[in-house]
Amino acid sequence: MTETHRLLIALSSITLYVLWVAVIFYRNRKKRSVTDPLTYNTHVNSRDSKNQTLIVYASQTGTAEKIARAKAAALAEHETITLVSMASLNLSMLGNVSKALFVVSTYGEGEPPDAGTRFYHALQRAKKSGATPLSNLSYEVIGLGSREYKQFCRFAVALYENVSLLGGTPLTSLTTLDSGKGEHLVHLDSLATELSEQMQPWVLEHRKQLNQDDTRGLYAITLKQPPSAREAGKVPLTWEAGDIIDIYPDMTQGYLSLQEPSSRNLKEPSSENLKELSSGHLKEPSSGHPRKRIGRSYTIASAPQENDLKLIVREVRKEHGELGYGSGFLTSKLPMNQPVYAQIRKNTNAVITDTQCPLVLIAAGSGIAGVRAQLAKRAMLKDGGPVWIFYGERSPEKDDILPKALSPFHNASCIHKRSVIFSKPSLEPNIAPNQYVQHLIVEQADALKVFLGVNDSSGVNFEARRNAQIYVCGHFEGMGKGVDAALQDVLGKQYYSMLVDKGRYHRDLY
Repeated sequence: MTETHRLLIALSSITLYVLWVAVIFYRNRKKRSVTDPLTYNTHVNSRDSKNQTLIVYASQTGTAEKIARAKAAALAEHETITLVSMASLNLSMLGNVSKALFVVSTYGEGEPPDAGTRFYHALQRAKKSGATPLSNLSYEVIGLGSREYKQFCRFAVALYENVSLLGGTPLTSLTTLDSGKGEHLVHLDSLATELSEQMQPWVLEHRKQLNQDDTRGLYAITLKQPPSAREAGKVPLTWEAGDIIDIYPDMTQGYLSLQEPSSRNLKEPSSENLKELSSGHLKEPSSGHPRKRIGRSYTIASAPQENDLKLIVREVRKEHGELGYGSGFLTSKLPMNQPVYAQIRKNTNAVITDTQCPLVLIAAGSGIAGVRAQLAKRAMLKDGGPVWIFYGERSPEKDDILPKALSPFHNASCIHKRSVIFSKPSLEPNIAPNQYVQHLIVEQADALKVFLGVNDSSGVNFEARRNAQIYVCGHFEGMGKGVDAALQDVLGKQYYSMLVDKGRYHRDLY
């Protein structure tokens, strides 16, 4: 072989290698443009508005956002997609596009979710003016709700009608889905690839019951990413206080079924196992059918600076004593040092960026998870602003868990005050039963208004402590409704509306 032949072979090898790298890069880039939410536009380019489709979501628990992302993934190959939360939407932005798809949930008895309140008020004001600023807009609306409520998908109905009154042209009739019955699931099919890309393995490192009631145990759970996650090409994720993690027990149980029973508490998953599991194509050994992914969502209880992902989970027991699907898995069935597969999800409605303003944290039961994360974020700063914690539980004898749940931040210097109430003080005859955290807010009304900067004599003092914020975490039914009513009563309509309009009232309710 001559020197010329060797040179030609070398050049050919280099050329083939470069082409191979280019093909891989192009495929990954195309894949990311469809599946990675970070690649979607977040602002409207007015110079090219006719070719843009605006996909808007207003979500309280994340379901509407998931559907919006699935729609964006499906349409991104053929259209220029702009994906935005309704919290950042205005009429001017909507008027700069020719097509919009709204995916919105209805909160409680017909309310818009927190992310949609400000835009809904803007629609109402524009409607009164008689103008038609959306005359160039064609639109669709997908509404999520539950038929258990009388006002089923009321916000979606109101949105559909109001956009039409402002000149918009509906492309289809209103679509309403009962998410409680799973009617929304068909719209999530195209999200499978995105979910696989974002799936991460975490190892159960610590689990401890916080209370002394075995019928409704409350558990502190610590997860860590295993070294094999890096071997499988998974980059450790970060999060913010207020974010959510979706846990997928079925993926982990599928992995455990492939191991020998004697090794289940010992064997860390290999990189090959992680790749197979996160690809979404794990099959049952006997049937060969792929498993469905069924997830459960939990508010993260730690700040990323702690390096551990912490949860606080209430063990749910059903009518006949069986454990709940997600809570039973985390509090009982998942072996120590075994992986759990999960996806961290942004929850922008609950993220508080201002760390200096007065902050009121309100929770009951397992809602203390969100409070702990918000407290940790401030406690780890040298100059974190003041925090007032309101917390409600059932029994002072069995559920006095606040110091343990907040540890090691339970005595942080940023804590202005801790106010705790128990609904069943059986051994305290001088305390009335059935008192909840909303009653505590009313009881502390005067001090709370001083803390937030509400001026009794002149309505609202917008200058004093004008950036104060409120965060609520827990169940919507009961606590969530009760706290909201108490805050409206104590703070007054003007101050309450100002908090909502300025995005300073954060509700992480489920």
